[in-house]
Amino acid sequence: METRDKIILSAVELFEKKGYHTTTIQEISENAGVSKGAVFHYFPNKTEILFVIHERFINVLLEKATHVLHRTDFNAARKLQQLIIDLVQLIADFKPYVVVFFQEYKYIGEDRLAIIKAKRDQCEKIFWSVVEEGVANGEFRKDLEVDIIVKAIFGMCDWTHQWMNPNGKLKPKEIGLIFWEILMSGVNKEGR
Repeated sequence: METRDKIILSAVELFEKKGYHTTTIQEISENAGVSKGAVFHYFPNKTEILFVIHERFINVLLEKATHVLHRTDFNAARKLQQLIIDLVQLIADFKPYVVVFFQEYKYIGEDRLAIIKAKRDQCEKIFWSVVEEGVANGEFRKDLEVDIIVKAIFGMCDWTHQWMNPNGKLKPKEIGLIFWEILMSGVNKEGR
């Protein structure tokens, strides 16, 4: 494993367990098995490590969501299903990163938080586009408030980091499918 990755994984583990504010660079370096100098070689400060923790998750989410958006073999309902499944699966795959972000984002600083918010907005716009596509082509009801639908999706999915057990009875994909079914019962033109 690369030194930079060891540092990030160490920080994720410690931030999740102890919190960002009480974790020191020394603890991160010791937990990673690298020198304190190695940490500073890759990261100018602890805030940058916290920023990169979120970047790891959001960049993968954006890549997957963009791919789904451009699928020509999927209708809007199938795109929305895949977006929700991917989001829940990524929250499971990156659970410590997501937990750390939601607990500690207030320490990132306004300049870095603006970058994160811009990427989250991009993700929301992809979901928004798919819902609008479904409304426009008649798959979804015309009376929907697209903004509320998108916020509801993220509200359902984002909180899974609090309770989802990736090794539990329901796998992340199954949870995503349940969320999609619940949503489709409300947005589907037929009302299912």
